[in-house]
Amino acid sequence: MLRPKVQGARTARALARLGHEAVLAPLLEVTPIEEARLPSARSGTPYAAVIAASPHAFTLLDAENRARLAALPAMLVGARTARAAAKAGLRALRPVHRTARALAAALPDHAPQGRLLYLAGRDRRPEIEQALRREKRSFDIVEIYAATIQPSLPLDAAAALRRREIDAVLHYSARSAKAYVTVAKAHRLLARALAPLQLCLSEAVADPLIEAGAKRVELAGAPNEACLLGLLPSPLRTSRKPG
Repeated sequence: MLRPKVQGARTARALARLGHEAVLAPLLEVTPIEEARLPSARSGTPYAAVIAASPHAFTLLDAENRARLAALPAMLVGARTARAAAKAGLRALRPVHRTARALAAALPDHAPQGRLLYLAGRDRRPEIEQALRREKRSFDIVEIYAATIQPSLPLDAAAALRRREIDAVLHYSARSAKAYVTVAKAHRLLARALAPLQLCLSEAVADPLIEAGAKRVELAGAPNEACLLGLLPSPLRTSRKPG
């Protein structure tokens, strides 16, 4: 499993309840951008709403800035982002969108009028800001967090791939899928890394794996973890399972 440490540990517990054993291989380290600051409020132009596509936009936002956004409506991607926004005191607008592309498509009809604040990661998909510019909306982007790619696989994960002990690999983002291919090549493990079942949250996540030559790729029916874990085969043996 390639998720950052905190999310990976949570997913490992879910896998254990399903009878699987996880090999954790976090390839992205998510950290706050220390210099992130919200723009000073413009006279007579408060933000009409906040946009965010990741819970990190709120969990890694400092308390002072969270207080400035309290009670604002928010257009959001994903249930976990909606929960993080609620904990930060914001009001999630319905529906909560399944993907960044879906939120971008909803902007013309559903975004409140006025200046918008987009809380984002340093590396992000372009659809939301493209839609904001296309609609000529006034907005600010503030980069709250960065996801740094790790240079190598953990030793136990690399060893498990060499021994063919991994039955399935869970992929949650296109960026981590690309990183998986890159580090597997660096370890001279690409064929072994692509041999297990590759379970992907979406087509965009699957693309780097297919381009690298993966033959056993399956997509979740919806872009959420429950659907992704639902693709796992029943545990057949006691050795390590999903990677």
